[in-house]
Amino acid sequence: MTTVRIATRGSALALIQARLVAEALAVRNPGQEYLLEKITTEGDRHPSMRLFESPREGVFVKELERALLEGRADMAVHSAKDLPTVETAGLSLAAFLPRGRAGDVLVSTGGLGLMELGHGARVGTGSPRRAAQLRAARPDLVPVEIRGNVDTRLRRLADGEVDALVLAAAGLDRLGRLDHQVRDLPLDAMLPAPGQGALAVQVVEGSPAAELAARVDDADCRRAVIAERSLLRRLGGGCLSALGAYAAVAGTELSLRAVVLDSRGARVIRAESKGHPDGEVVARVADELERQGAGRLLNRLGPLDGLRVLVTRAESQEAGLSAALRGLGATVSSCPVIEIKPLEVDRGRLRQLASYDWLVLTSANGVDRLFGLLAEAGLELPTYIKVAAMGPETAARLRSHGKEPALVPEQFVAEELARRLVAQVKPGARILLARAAGSRDVLPQELRRAGASVDEIETYRADAPAGLPGRLREALAGVDLVTFTSSSTVRHFVEAAGPDIDRSLAVACIGPITAQTAAGCGLPVAIIAAEYTTRGLVDAIVRSRSQDTA
Repeated sequence: MTTVRIATRGSALALIQARLVAEALAVRNPGQEYLLEKITTEGDRHPSMRLFESPREGVFVKELERALLEGRADMAVHSAKDLPTVETAGLSLAAFLPRGRAGDVLVSTGGLGLMELGHGARVGTGSPRRAAQLRAARPDLVPVEIRGNVDTRLRRLADGEVDALVLAAAGLDRLGRLDHQVRDLPLDAMLPAPGQGALAVQVVEGSPAAELAARVDDADCRRAVIAERSLLRRLGGGCLSALGAYAAVAGTELSLRAVVLDSRGARVIRAESKGHPDGEVVARVADELERQGAGRLLNRLGPLDGLRVLVTRAESQEAGLSAALRGLGATVSSCPVIEIKPLEVDRGRLRQLASYDWLVLTSANGVDRLFGLLAEAGLELPTYIKVAAMGPETAARLRSHGKEPALVPEQFVAEELARRLVAQVKPGARILLARAAGSRDVLPQELRRAGASVDEIETYRADAPAGLPGRLREALAGVDLVTFTSSSTVRHFVEAAGPDIDRSLAVACIGPITAQTAAGCGLPVAIIAAEYTTRGLVDAIVRSRSQDTA
């Protein structure tokens, strides 16, 4: 019997939800033992933090995702409504359990309905969506910012701090806390958050745990939640936006209804559609909401409202970064300055893999390309070779191919990877470095200096797309900030922009090496991510923006 580690928050509700997942898994996969790993998230550490002023989405999610990426857990259980708008690279949502009740309920000391509350009643909620819909239904009501778990909120109601609470029906159901004081809020008055009532099981893409989780996936719940989240991404909203959406499946048909509001509930935009395929239903609802001005309402809630950002990442990789920035209110344009081109590698070199002690991979692109080359050659990676991976996204991609990394540095830069490797390898150890053409020389130099025998193979390269100079000049018009996710994006950007480049343009970099390259090219680096990932870059931009407007 093998053990499957399930990451979960430590609250009473989170543990109940994780146990529901574990029980469902045990029925379909009886040969496994399921162990709950309690993890404290940023939202748990800061219970008084106002969620709609948080510098980023996913305050109840990020630490659980990190446990997956670092191999400390095999699965993570989330309330689907808490998931960031854009999925994290290297991870996937392998399963959704059958959905609980998706709507909200009103809890009051007298068991009153929404229209029965007294004039000016104080209603506790930490959600901009709920607060705006309350004001839309009853402009006299006073939403009160309230945080904490369900018991904490109920205690504040009992102490008279508020006259009523709005809570998720599914949470109270799972806690067994429904009683005569609870009244359902009709969907016409209170549409839920996208994903509300659903439990999502997250895994590393392609991992053995993904196959286990897929056996408990509820197809109807997946269809509904994916449609709601697709609408959220399409509109550029985030999980903290004043946007409600609810999808339902009847046979082959999907129905979707949605609402977007301003923060005061004075402006309310609604749309609905049904039919199939699902993507067309989502598009019709999104188009109608956008036609009525939903984009302007959603952007007013974002911490990056009014910021015009240019994303320079490769076309195959820019969608996640662009969507995350849009979800926080930024106006985003994309001009990929590189494109990833695979390189051929002599199969004879691939057959020599068995002679190496270590394999070093520095990017997710490099992982995919190497395993693709092995598959084309009919080869497999030797089980005994140790693999070092640069950062959690590279490590997660490696796990998706069935290989657990032996080393992942705490800082995702070549210098730290070299330092950690030097401490582990013996003089004369054979190391194969598979990476992009034109990469920095610091890693092989440091390893050779320590006495290792290092060979390199270039598996892909980053080239400038055709016609880049003209498209870049057009894309730069009116931009406030340019983002760079690698040194190669900086170099191709500067070359394409030419000598007339505006060197006062603000620049945000994914890490210190990229920032060093940008500074060396004469670009003013305003922002450097503390965590060298796409999400870390978004967090750094939000943090900088918050400081500028404080």
